[in-house]
Amino acid sequence: MSEDAPEYILPEPAKEVERLTEQDAVITYHMGGKRILAPLDLSQPGLQILDSGTADGLWLREIQPLLVEPYSLRGFDIMPSFFPSETPPHTTLEIHDITEPWPEQLHGQFDLVHQRATLLGGGMKSSARECVRLLVKLVKPGGWIQLGENDVSKPVHGGPAMHHVWQALAVWFDTASRGDGQFASKMASWLLEEGFENVREEYINIDIGPRCKDPEWGARSAKVMLNAAVGVVGAIPMLKAEIAPEVVEKLPERVTEEWVKDGATYGFIYVVGQKPLACRG
Repeated sequence: MSEDAPEYILPEPAKEVERLTEQDAVITYHMGGKRILAPLDLSQPGLQILDSGTADGLWLREIQPLLVEPYSLRGFDIMPSFFPSETPPHTTLEIHDITEPWPEQLHGQFDLVHQRATLLGGGMKSSARECVRLLVKLVKPGGWIQLGENDVSKPVHGGPAMHHVWQALAVWFDTASRGDGQFASKMASWLLEEGFENVREEYINIDIGPRCKDPEWGARSAKVMLNAAVGVVGAIPMLKAEIAPEVVEKLPERVTEEWVKDGATYGFIYVVGQKPLACRG
């Protein structure tokens, strides 16, 4: 396990826990209140669940009421500063860099391995494909993996400013992952290559502003994407990414005005797969 946390991919990491908490709420709302898509029997005691890119362990805390004791929840992140001073029962939070091999003693131990909006963080040092190859080793035979990412390969629905946001995101993804910014659309094929079965994709539409049937959630969705846009505008110069100046010029102000009036919709993709019972790797 890594003792030295790599540099965080977005500026102002101190604000990340707040942003990620709200992102979790927005995604979960648009998933109909679900956080687990894998058909795992949560009523069975003794489940072992791992969350990679856990931040402050929010996802683990939120699924805890669904589980039957005893169980084990383990969260891993590169940023120990995100970890709270105290954790709930049955929960541990530890440092790990997704680009590095996971400890052998964790291989094949988990009924569910979850990772969301994390693969981009490994792109400068490794590749999304390699990070997934390492991660699947943690799933026990018969267990499940659930991966979620923004899919910048899919079009968005909205006005010119929203399309500029998506263009900026795509440039950022491509630069931060060294030319493989459309990795989200490949995750299902990677699980199949690793021998996983029952692989399926689920595409979640995130509605912003008036496009959302609930005005409160439409506003919260807009805030999450606005914070992401502000972060990307700040990150692009750090990465020395090439993008037309008119795309990022006053982008937060332009999208805010556009979303209040017309709203927008973008996609988030989940991929779920099961490791075969016969698999021992």
